[in-house]
Amino acid sequence: MNRLHRAFVFAILGLAHSASAKDILLITSTELAPAWKPFAKWKENLGQSIEIVSVEQIKTDYAGPDAQERIRLCVRDHIDNHGTKSIILGGDSLPGGLGIVPDRDTVHSNFFGEISDTPTDIYYLSPTNWDADGDGIYGEFIDDQEAITYPDGTIGLGRIPIRTAEDVAAYTDKVISYQSIYPKGDFGQTITYTCAVSGAYPKVRRSWDDHVSQVLPDGKLQRYFLDRTPWDKEQAGDYLLNPENLTAIINSQTSGKFHIHGHGLLQGWVLEGDSFFTQQHVAKLSNKDAYPIITTVSCFTGHYDSREAPCISEAMLRAPQAGAIAIVAPSRTGKPHFSNPRTDFPLMKSEGKLDGTTKTMTLFWENGIGKNLTTGEALMLTKASLSEEAKAHPSFHQCLCELNLLGDPTLAVQPGKINNEPPAHSPLLRESSLEEAR
Repeated sequence: MNRLHRAFVFAILGLAHSASAKDILLITSTELAPAWKPFAKWKENLGQSIEIVSVEQIKTDYAGPDAQERIRLCVRDHIDNHGTKSIILGGDSLPGGLGIVPDRDTVHSNFFGEISDTPTDIYYLSPTNWDADGDGIYGEFIDDQEAITYPDGTIGLGRIPIRTAEDVAAYTDKVISYQSIYPKGDFGQTITYTCAVSGAYPKVRRSWDDHVSQVLPDGKLQRYFLDRTPWDKEQAGDYLLNPENLTAIINSQTSGKFHIHGHGLLQGWVLEGDSFFTQQHVAKLSNKDAYPIITTVSCFTGHYDSREAPCISEAMLRAPQAGAIAIVAPSRTGKPHFSNPRTDFPLMKSEGKLDGTTKTMTLFWENGIGKNLTTGEALMLTKASLSEEAKAHPSFHQCLCELNLLGDPTLAVQPGKINNEPPAHSPLLRESSLEEAR
């Protein structure tokens, strides 16, 4: 719906629509705000209004103990008073409340039973500040429980974890491509599951068989497991799930959706034979104009607040004319989350019972495809549906905190199904916006 059409609808319905109301709020730094203008212009071409506001301005306009609290107040102001439906955090984060758009560090027990920080972005949607006991430590499951709220599923949220103006331009180019010349054919109907851990086969199979296949009835499935792939030649499993072959799968431009299951670290996904898919392999990607959405359970692959080199998800998003368009990934360990680990973990291995992380990824696809939602809406609706478990169990609370959307939250999970999507294959509109980006 374009702005004139929207104004007409409001007039017919007799609804007041404030001139300051914006569909999208994009938060970034003063330095990078100009670089986001072509991105904003593109969204306006699609009929979406957008406001760019800097963290520096937010610190001036809102009162709070730190930048994160002031950002939360700004976000809630736009949601509650201006009808904003999508929040974009336009920059990466650094530890200690630093970075372009700082995350909110929350406290949890990690995979090894140690207390550690977990960065989360859903804090910014909360009507409350997650610090009930006022000790400056946020998201404690017991001490802060009465102040913790989760997304209600009505607002989309995501972080585009860039660092430079060049990153913004490269990602804007990819967004314009995704929304204007999305590949025809089977690309949008094909989902690829990779799994490098044999013990996870049952739940990865059930993710498709019992769930995602129900909302993608004409979909095409590709399973790349250690024991079998569609590209095997002489015997099952002889096409290795290694970095070179994953590069070839992405470059084949046959799948618009990926779920990558297995171990990981900040620098990359662990594949067959403990080989790593890293930035070195991202540099070999050539999937221009065919950018997939990826979900992954692999530890630290969404570690967007690292002082070191970017995590693999950031590398995939920042890659010019290659890589991915959006990734749902854990910012920390990505462990299996269960309400009752003693009984549920064996069921995961024997019957494919979905743990919290795999359930989140599966519901993301179910909601996004089945309900025709954007990436941000799909993940926030998923978290809303898991909120009762998160209130009851610290493991699920951690799950909802550590799984973040990296990428544009206003993009359709299934392009062409959402009203604000432009006509397919509109190169003139795309070229005009690319000229502005340059």
